[in-house]
Amino acid sequence: MYKVKVENLKQFEIALASKNVSEIILARDSFVEKDLPKLVEGIKKSNKVAWILMERISRYEENMKPHDLRLATDKIYEINNLGGVIIQNLDSFAYMLRKINKAANEKLKVELNYTMNCYNNETKKVHQNLYNEKRKNANEVPLLFTAPVELNIYELSEVGYDTFIVYSYIDTMVSANCLRKNLVGADATQMYHSGEACETAKPCRGEHCEPACKYRFNFENVHDFSSYIIDRKGKKLYYKTYCKYCYNKIFNTEPLYLLDKIDELKFREPLARRSQLYEPVTRRGEHCEPAYRIDFSFETENEVRNILNKKIPESFTRGHIKNSIK
Repeated sequence: MYKVKVENLKQFEIALASKNVSEIILARDSFVEKDLPKLVEGIKKSNKVAWILMERISRYEENMKPHDLRLATDKIYEINNLGGVIIQNLDSFAYMLRKINKAANEKLKVELNYTMNCYNNETKKVHQNLYNEKRKNANEVPLLFTAPVELNIYELSEVGYDTFIVYSYIDTMVSANCLRKNLVGADATQMYHSGEACETAKPCRGEHCEPACKYRFNFENVHDFSSYIIDRKGKKLYYKTYCKYCYNKIFNTEPLYLLDKIDELKFREPLARRSQLYEPVTRRGEHCEPAYRIDFSFETENEVRNILNKKIPESFTRGHIKNSIK
């Protein structure tokens, strides 16, 4: 059973119908804000656990009030059937600490994504202490951690994590600008929000184009766009814009794929002693097993089904699971 992140309704529907999926993560930056409660309700009715992955970059325009974006964040913690939230940056973590005790679900789980850079027990301890100080029922609902993608199996076994990513196009760069605007010109940005280029494939300067983007920071009108750029070796680097928060992610040329290595990795003997990464762990008397997470971003419907059915992609990478970063 997998924990699956989805970024559009087609991926959501496939994950919801899959018997291999027990938990569904809704990427907040890809869904209309007002739709999140009913999507969470649908997950609950399917006897699956609903999560929301918070935004990667929390920011606002100079002419916006500092709390404008946070007002929508408040609604996240008011969703009744939400099982947990996944935090991606320190701003969201600090805001969560102020809101967690007022969440609609008293047992709402909180997990730190790999983007929080918890590479060792010391960094985990810092976040854990802050969490324990603020959350009233921290002993009952402990803070969870996603394993960093940069560590190998030996390093991971020294720390221990609650969730391990076994499939994902890892984002190699996150930029707070508009790639489409840079590629086609500021005045042509509007024409690219539909996912289709202008007829002339050149910057438009007609009356139908607007110099200012009306979709950025619009929580009720999400317009995402994905395409690719070619690197110096001729490989495709896929990217995706997230208009809701006006940032972009550029992904690795190949997806991380470890679904076929889970059983093998369970019985590794790193550093002359048995690895605890994949073994069931005991947390305050509760018998738990690490969750295996599949992250979808721009994958097609067929690609989503193939991955959930453990079909190995034609091209993939094993990441740093065996080799350290040099």
